[in-house]
Amino acid sequence: MVGISLDEDLQPLKEMVSSKDISWPQVLDADKTIRKLFNVKGTPTYYVLDGDGNIAAKNLPSFKRLSAAIDRVLKKP
Repeated sequence: MVGISLDEDLQPLKEMVSSKDISWPQVLDADKTIRKLFNVKGTPTYYVLDGDGNIAAKNLPSFKRLSAAIDRVLKKP
């Protein structure tokens, strides 16, 4: 799991990570490369990638569907 921050400054990202006790890696996308590559319009936006790096699921409207998509990817051989 990795978080991509759309902030343009590192400080808001650091504050959010600290306040929400986020333990997974966070990447600051200040130059907008990642949001352009994945066509991200807002947050949160979720993508589940398979073991080959392909998008297995995207635009999931709830954590329940996100969790189910992750379970499907992890169960693949």
